[in-house]
Formats: sequence, C-alpha cells, structure tokens
Amino acid sequence: MHTVSLPRTCLGFTNMLFLIFGVVGCVICVWCAVNTDFFREVNYTVTKSSLVSAVANFVNLKLWFTPMTTILIPLAALTILTSCCGILGAGCKVKCAIKSYIFFVTVLSSTAFWLFFMSGIYNIYTNNENTLKYMRATIKSNYGKENDLITHVWDYIMVNYECCGAVGSQDFVNTNWHKANLDKLYPVQCCKLNKTSLVPLSKNCTKTHEPQAQANTNSCFNALRISIKENKGMIMFYIILIGLLYTIIMLFAYCIIKGEPLIKAITRNLSDLLPKCQEYTNKEVPSNSSLDNMMFVEEPPRKVVKVVSAINPFQTFQFTPSVHHAGSKTYPHSIRQIK
Repeated sequence: MHTVSLPRTCLGFTNMLFLIFGVVGCVICVWCAVNTDFFREVNYTVTKSSLVSAVANFVNLKLWFTPMTTILIPLAALTILTSCCGILGAGCKVKCAIKSYIFFVTVLSSTAFWLFFMSGIYNIYTNNENTLKYMRATIKSNYGKENDLITHVWDYIMVNYECCGAVGSQDFVNTNWHKANLDKLYPVQCCKLNKTSLVPLSKNCTKTHEPQAQANTNSCFNALRISIKENKGMIMFYIILIGLLYTIIMLFAYCIIKGEPLIKAITRNLSDLLPKCQEYTNKEVPSNSSLDNMMFVEEPPRKVVKVVSAINPFQTFQFTPSVHHAGSKTYPHSIRQIK
C-alpha cells in the first residue's frame, strides 16, 4: 500500500466488473421490455437454465402499477455512469471523475442502507407499529394483483417462514384479493404445503379455520422479527463488512485525488490534528525594565601597535589609534613610551 498503483488497480478492476454487470442488466431489461418470449427462447436454448425464466418473470413484475423495467433500467444506467466515473478517475487520474464517483457511491450506499436496514430490518426488529400498519396496508391494497412485486414478496415470506398475513389470516378479509376469491378465507400460501410440490396437505385448506385445515396461523411480522433476532450476528457482520468496503473505496479514491501513496495520504494531515507544543527556548520575553529600553553603542576594539626605535633598540613605544569620529578627517592617536 505504499504506491498509488494499488488503489488505482483495485478501483479500476472493481468498476470494470460493475460496468459489465450494469451493461448486462440494462440489456436484459430492454430485451425483456421489447420481447420477453424471445429472451426466454434464446437464453434457455443457450444456457438450459431455469434461472432464465426466473429473471424474465422478475423483470416483468410491476410495483404500484409501474413495470420493474422502468425502475431497473435507470438503476442500470446509474451503475454504468458511476463505474465510468470510477474508471476515468482510477485510470486517467481525472479528479472531477473521481469526485463524482465518490458522490454517486455515497448516495447509492446511503439510500440502500436506509431502505433495507433501517426502514426494513431495524423497524421490524424494534416492533415498529407504523411498519406493521404499512405491511397490513400492502396486503389490503396490492395483494392478489397479477404480476405484482408485493404479491410475490408476500408469497415468498408466507411459504418460507410458514406464516399468514402481517398479523394473521384475518388480514385478508375485505381485501381486493378476498373480493376476487369469495370462496377462500386466506391464500393457499398460508397452508402447510408439501415442500417438493408446494401442494396443500389438506384439501379443505383456505376454506376453514379448523385445525384439520392444517393452516399456518402465525404472524409474519413476528416470524420475521424472530428470524432477525436469531440471525442478528450475521446481519451485523454484513453491515460491518459493507461499511469496511465503503471505507476502503473512499480511502483509495482519496489517495488517487491526492496523488500520494495510501499511508502517506492518510497520515499527511495527522500532525495538524495533534496538539502542538509551544517552544520557549528562543522566544524573547518582553520586559518593562528601563535597562531594556536603553540603547547601547558598542565600542569598537582598540588596536595596539608596539614600535621599536631604530636608533635605540632597547627603547620601545606603544602606538594606540583613537576611534574615528564621524565627519572628521583626522585620526587622533596616542604614543606612550614603554620603559
């Protein structure tokens, strides 16, 4: 992690994968929106997989009278746009692209976290009354519609968690589904089914509340709450993992913006966050003393020359020049005989 190449390589490879997934998802949605039967025939002939039919059915579902394709295509386009920003930022070091990539990833991650974990799992775990009312409202207004996403979600919950309705089977009374099925008290998904063929174990199921009908009377809201409590360790692990991946992506993007190795980019401003020690070693302390306010003129060093007489070598003189005064052209001096 001591070079910029590692963050660039990781972000580039990751965004390339997301770009491929976004393009494939967009092609599937557009293809199914144009001709679903042709999509099933071609892909099933090539892959021989039952997943083709499941994908085609999911794409053709509706959410509140809105086809899923009108929701999935913009999401795929947004994924492609985000991946392109990441590739440009990591490969070409375009700062505008990498900043846009950080913005898109943050917005998408925050929205997904809020919708899935906070609005869904957390509210069910805390037994939120508004969430329970909303679940019952979806049964009353949406359950039973053809090719409806909410209906498929409820069917999946009731079959896999062996429950019936948000509170109980009474949630289906006076609903749009019940008006279209007056001979039934609750859907067949509330019955105890054969695990392989998904056929009710009792023929009288959906027509009576008697025990011999072998129906599931548990609340789906409570069943989901119990499941969340039992798997809260795994849920916390996924939350921490997603948060860790998001942090790594943001650190790599920050490293690319700064153009420095990862460790250096992280610790660059660390010294600014630490408290600075004040140094008083060479700091002058102001004083109000009168001596400190006085000006002293430094006396220049005196030059002393020893002179020996040429006539009498035993006679010597000491020559001392005086200080040169400003504006004077003479240089006074003094001669003293040394005995």
